Parts: sequence; C-alpha cells; structure tokens
Amino acid sequence: METQVTPPRAAARTATTPHIQTPTEQAWPAHRLRARKPVVAAMICIALVGGMQGVDPALHSVAMPAAAKALGMDPSLASFLKSIGTIVLAASMLGVGIIGDRHGRKKMLVAGVMLMGVAAFVTAAAPTPLVFGAGRVLMGVSTAMSFAMCLALIPTLFEKKDLPKAFGLFFGAGATLIVLATSLSGSIQGAMGWRATYVSTAVLCLALSIAAVRLLPENRTSAQRKFDTVGVVLAAVGLIALVYSIGQASTRGWGSPLVIGGIFLAMVVLGVFALWERRIESPAFPVELFKKPAFAAACLAGVLFNWADASLLGQYPALALPAGVPASAVSVVVAIMYIGMICGAPMAGIAQKRFGATNRTMFTSGLLLCAAGLASQIFLQDPHNIALPAAGLFVVGFAVMWMQNPQSAVIMGSAPADQLGAVGAVKPAVGQFGFGLGFALAGPMSTIFMQDGVMTAHAYGMGLAVQAIFFVIAAVLIFLLLTPRNRRATA
Repeated sequence: METQVTPPRAAARTATTPHIQTPTEQAWPAHRLRARKPVVAAMICIALVGGMQGVDPALHSVAMPAAAKALGMDPSLASFLKSIGTIVLAASMLGVGIIGDRHGRKKMLVAGVMLMGVAAFVTAAAPTPLVFGAGRVLMGVSTAMSFAMCLALIPTLFEKKDLPKAFGLFFGAGATLIVLATSLSGSIQGAMGWRATYVSTAVLCLALSIAAVRLLPENRTSAQRKFDTVGVVLAAVGLIALVYSIGQASTRGWGSPLVIGGIFLAMVVLGVFALWERRIESPAFPVELFKKPAFAAACLAGVLFNWADASLLGQYPALALPAGVPASAVSVVVAIMYIGMICGAPMAGIAQKRFGATNRTMFTSGLLLCAAGLASQIFLQDPHNIALPAAGLFVVGFAVMWMQNPQSAVIMGSAPADQLGAVGAVKPAVGQFGFGLGFALAGPMSTIFMQDGVMTAHAYGMGLAVQAIFFVIAAVLIFLLLTPRNRRATA
C-alpha cells in the first residue's frame, strides 16, 4: 500500500479515537486551515520558487558565451562550468531532502532560494573563472535545497487526489516564469552586459525568499530518522559520475574511455547504494518504491520526456543556425516549446481531476505525443521553414507537462510522510539523466544520415524519427506495466 500524506483538511476525528496533530496541522492554525486563501497563496509562491530551477539554467545559457569570452575561458573549461551547476544539483538533492525533512522544509526552502540569490551575485561579480565556478557550484546546491522542498511541501497542502491539479499549477506557473524571464534576458544583456543577466536572477530569488518567509507554513516530519551519511555519499558519487559521463558523451562520443568508465562507475556505486539502503534500519531512500509499477513507470516517463525535450532543443538550433536562420528567429521557435508546457500543465490536471484519466492513460498518450512531435520533423525539407519545428516543439512541450503532472503526483504521493524531501530527489535525478541522454544521443543519430558531415534537414528529421521509435516502444511497455493485474500484485 502506498503511504498517503495527510493533508490539512483530511484529518478525521472521532469521539473515541484520540487525534494526533500532523506536522501540517501544527504549522497551520485551525482557523487558517479552514481558509483557502493561505493555501492558494502558498501554492503560488511554491510554484514561482520552483520555476527558478528552470529560469536559472535558461538565463545561464544566454549569458555563458559572453562570460566565457570576458573571463578568458578555454572551450573545455567553459563547457565544464556551463554544466557544473546541474551536476551538483542532482548530487545534492537526496542530502538536502533529508535535512529538510528533519529540520524544517520551509527553513530549507527559504535558505535555498536566498542562497540562489547569493550564488547569482557571486557569479555576476566573478573576476576569474574560479570564482565564477564557485558561484555555479553554490547555485547547484541552493537550487537543490529550494526545489526539493517545493516538491516536499505540495503533498502537505493538498489531498492525494488533488495532487495532479496542484502540480499542474506548479509546473504551469514555472513554465510561464521561464518564458517571461528568457524573453527579457536578451534585452537586459544587450543593454547592460552578461553580468546583469545573473543580477536579474539574484533579484528574482531575493524577492521570492521574502515572499516564502511570509506565505509558507513550517513543516517537518515528527519522526526523527538517523542521517544516512553513507547512503547520501554513495548517491551523490553515483549521480555525479552518471550525469557527468552522459554529458561528456555529447562531445567526446560514446566510445570515449571517460564516458564508458564514468557510466560503469555510476552503475557500480548506485548498485552498492541500493544494497546499502536495503540493509540498514533507517535508509536515506526507500528503494522498495521501485517495485511499485506506478513509481517505476513514473521514473521511466521522467527519463523519456526529458530525453525528447533535450533532443529537439539540441537539434533544431544545430540545424537552423548554420543554415542562416537568424538567432532571434531560432529563439522564438524554441520558446514555442515553453508555450506548449504552459498549455499542457493545466490540461493534464483537468484531464485527471475532472475526467478521471489514469496514470496509464497519461503516460502512454504522453509518450506517443513525444513520438509524434519527433517523427513529424521527418517532413522538414527546408531549414528555413520554422513552422514545422515550431509545431514539433509545441507538441513535445505539451507532452512533457502532460506527463510531468502525473509523474510528480505518483512520485510524491508514494513517499512516506517522513521522507517527502528524500523521495523528491528522484524527480530531478531521472530528469537530468534523461536530459543528458537526449543531448548525447540526438547528435550521433543525426550523424548517421549526414552527407559530408553537414547537418541537413533530411539528417535532422531522420535522426529524430529514429528516436521516436524508442518512445513508441516505451509507451507499449508502460501500458503493459500499468495493467490492473500488475497494480494489484504490488498493492
């Protein structure tokens, strides 16, 4: 049976059964629990804070080329510093999730978003690549702190049946914030330089930290679990090796000894992590959750929709820019993906809340939508045709949020009440793995169809169409995995 987080309004009382307050009830006085406004305001604040996990890398990618040139970074160093924040984020999630569960999720979130602001200021003021890198490392840790607690707080505010709708608001608001921030970033950087881009991130973070202090309830688990230092270190080392080696595959190739060795190391360390967690009394992460078909399907879906996202985001500019499509036009086409996300997030919540769409339906249909968006690019004949890539990006963006809502609801709805922060670490971990796979696989697949090493519309379309086959196969696998018989067998 899945452990359900007790929401504020779901605590039942009887005349004969003594009632023990849940952590959320301890945080919210009774008269505020009856009011809807504090919950809505808290949810909007959480959604905007969570959106910074996407805003920072988006603005960072805009500013990074100018920063690398100004600070004299060589290409290999620039590539490493561009991704170091993402690597640290994935490695930090489990540890900060456990600390937040133990010592207060609101405190961890507020500290995280404030440190994001500090990290952005450090990066903006960096006189050397070393200081710049330190800012990005701090940004990775602090983003993990805030995002992990966003995921952990949502199940404490809503009943389990309302989680898809809640996550629809969460991801929809986050995608909207990304669109607004990225649309202004070019103007800010053009007028005031690359340092101003990072300053704008800092200002947003500091404003959100003030809002979080005022609007969010404190929340922690009442159970005091031992801190699993060995488990946290093993998870961090395994995820660093996995995310870094997959990222290097996009530039060094899959045959590189560094890539092969890194993946092998990651598999060994993560395997030891799983064995360790099964043996100890107070594991950092309840690995038995992976035995549940819904949880396993949610993790697989997370890998795949991030793969589709990264494939199109990586391949379309690689086709369009060398062909002479203006960078401004490419940016507009890429932004269409986020418009699709803004549309997909609320629609997913409505589909499950109002029409009762099952997780099986959402994951299967979402993967088929990803396949359709990727396969549609096979009809592109002219790189200057922006309509077809825009349509594909919109479809994939919609599909990402169509699956991300139920994925988040399943993962967080499966979490034991005292391990919400720890279990929330799964989501960005599978996301970064999938995103890295998308970038690392898309290029080599298109290379197969290139002529004289040139990315043509034919090579672009065929490479994405081949990937679409994997999504169709995965849709069938998840459809079978989530049959009612399998769900009953593991209930």
